[in-house]
Amino acid sequence: MKGIMWGAALSVATLGLGAAQAATLTFTVQNRITTSAITNSYLNACAPIIPGLASIPANSTSLTHQTDCGTTSAVHFDYTNGSKTCRFSLSSIYTPPNPILGTSAYWTPNGTATSRGSTSATCRATLTSIGTNGNYTWALSIQ
Repeated sequence: MKGIMWGAALSVATLGLGAAQAATLTFTVQNRITTSAITNSYLNACAPIIPGLASIPANSTSLTHQTDCGTTSAVHFDYTNGSKTCRFSLSSIYTPPNPILGTSAYWTPNGTATSRGSTSATCRATLTSIGTNGNYTWALSIQ
């Protein structure tokens, strides 16, 4: 019985299916509003964000946040100040190699920042660093 389990594990590892892929999304949020704090008003993430999102004082930048969900990391959240709201959406998606087509594996980063409040906000998502294995760093801002 043990030999059969070992053989199955060996087969999975040999095929490369047992290899773990991970993509850490790292980001900061800058509050460019000079008069008051912004607060997190919506969150949808594939894993916990560490440290958690918090209020950001006027003219300040948040701590560095991270989340990691493996082959598909994604986070969507809003920051609000009065009638201004920015929705930030970040993702890192792994596409495995396709031996039939002869394509290599690759990671695809995506980041958007969209004004959603009744008063137009200037929202930005800037990719600042491309790491290995789908690790991406973003600088986000609201004004």
